[in-house]
Amino acid sequence: MNPEVEAVKGVPAVLAPWIILATFFKKMYVQRGLIRSFVIRDLRARYIGSFMGFFWSVIHPIVLLVSYTFVFSIIFGLRPRPDTGTTSFPLFLFCSILPWLFFQDTLQRSSTVVIDNTSLVTKTLFPTEVLPLTVMLAGLVNHLIGFAILLIVVIFSIGKISVVILFLPVYLLVLMMFTLGLSWLVASLNVFVRDVSQVLSVILTFWFWFTPIFYSAERFPPGLLFLLRWNPMAHVVTAYRDCLLRMAVPNLRNLALLAAVSFVVFVAGGAFFRHTKREFVDVL
Repeated sequence: MNPEVEAVKGVPAVLAPWIILATFFKKMYVQRGLIRSFVIRDLRARYIGSFMGFFWSVIHPIVLLVSYTFVFSIIFGLRPRPDTGTTSFPLFLFCSILPWLFFQDTLQRSSTVVIDNTSLVTKTLFPTEVLPLTVMLAGLVNHLIGFAILLIVVIFSIGKISVVILFLPVYLLVLMMFTLGLSWLVASLNVFVRDVSQVLSVILTFWFWFTPIFYSAERFPPGLLFLLRWNPMAHVVTAYRDCLLRMAVPNLRNLALLAAVSFVVFVAGGAFFRHTKREFVDVL
């Protein structure tokens, strides 16, 4: 019997997810050395041997930022709304696109991470659930580097930061839960249906444009506002801008809703991965 199931046997159903979550974090703590090794391996595989090395983690988002700024700010003349806290479109875009890149990169790379490590999954007794986790943690390193640069730019551009920036670690933690839950889901599904990674690329493309990255939520058509209300990334992107540019307390009701949705996705994705990983060896 699954030890996690045994751990919650006889426990009220409302407490079962929390017991499973505690069990998960305990397992991750025990395997912290393995996780650290895989994160380092992932970062080295990306950058070691290239001339620019780790600087590519900075160059890629900067290139995207410059190209998007040229198209949307210079060619189309798009400007931030006066109430966004800045008149600089590059700064507005930098705040918005940083959490999205972390989310997108983690999901895309996680969709193939089990297949990419077939030899580990099939030939060793390996805790496969750590694979999407290590992808996310490696992406987190790049995200924190980008955030440090963003913080310096904000200080030089606006001249100050507010104490409300302390809300951002909360949003980042919630974003990590949401991203990891989806990462477990797509990583598992792609083992059985190899088209999942391709379908994911299409979904992320639509998701990108339906997230207020280049524009404020107020510009969205009123009849379609429900798409933003139920888009977790819209709340994360808006919170980054609120904390860094407007220096205003984010909508706490939306934060509570985002945390609840992220927790459900985290638990559901983990349960799905744990249930399906028993078949990985047979399929791979």
